[in-house]
Amino acid sequence: MPIIQEVTEQKFLTEEEKTTLKDIQTKSQSLVVELGEISMIKIQIENRYEIAKSYLTEISNQEKEFTKTLFDKYGKFSLDPETGEIIKSN
Repeated sequence: MPIIQEVTEQKFLTEEEKTTLKDIQTKSQSLVVELGEISMIKIQIENRYEIAKSYLTEISNQEKEFTKTLFDKYGKFSLDPETGEIIKSN
């Protein structure tokens, strides 16, 4: 029985196809880097947001304490914030 050897021809991409493939790979790598940078920025913004919320709570508490102090000192009143004039309420 004779041994038949099948010869297969090697095939390669054309230069244009190789160029297109490299272009797609480069674009994909750039996109991965961009998405990574966006993710880092998102984390930074989320951290800033949490800090700002904490600061808002701090300011709100300070405002409540100050208002209570003024009411304890002056009783019920209206205030002109521009001049600081206290207008007693009856």
